[in-house]
Amino acid sequence: GRSLDDILDKGIKLNWNKDLDTMTYEGYDSLDIHGLVNHPLVENEMAQAGAAGATEWKKKTPDEILEDINSVVVETWEDSEYDLTGMANHNDPSNYANIVTRKVSEAGNISILQYILENNIAKNQGRDLMIYPCRWCTGAGASDKNRMVAYVNEKEKVRIDIPVMLGRVMTQPDVQQMAYLTAYAGQIGQVKIMYYETIRYKDGI
Repeated sequence: GRSLDDILDKGIKLNWNKDLDTMTYEGYDSLDIHGLVNHPLVENEMAQAGAAGATEWKKKTPDEILEDINSVVVETWEDSEYDLTGMANHNDPSNYANIVTRKVSEAGNISILQYILENNIAKNQGRDLMIYPCRWCTGAGASDKNRMVAYVNEKEKVRIDIPVMLGRVMTQPDVQQMAYLTAYAGQIGQVKIMYYETIRYKDGI
């Protein structure tokens, strides 16, 4: 009772969406195309070790995690010659679940994420910092370390073009195969970083 045409249409669109995700975040090595999390021209650095001697967020205090985030935000701000529109307002870390589930302290009633969103340098300067999970950041850093990507989420700073959205181009019958052949077509561009001053990587988190 299921429509084969509907199954085909949904499957093609799912594949298109996955290709779009891959092109956006990682690119394709076979085409020498890079994405948002692995562009070779973006400056990256290792996170500083915390009091426990580790760089990973799961072993750091809330203030140490906040310092990691503030440092990349401030670096983009400084490199943009203190232009607030160049200050990173998006942050995609690999360890998102860690800061969502951990409380600031045993006595605290807010998560580390909420603490960071209310106390970061961008908030102090009147810009809302958005933090989202990104599975593509896992293992994307140097030596397969987890990576944090901080950038300005505005099309003037970074964007990806989709010249032609996916669409069903034509359908024609094939007598030999006793079937209808349907062609789908679409075009996906690649990530364009317009100002490298507005994006930073931090590895080891």
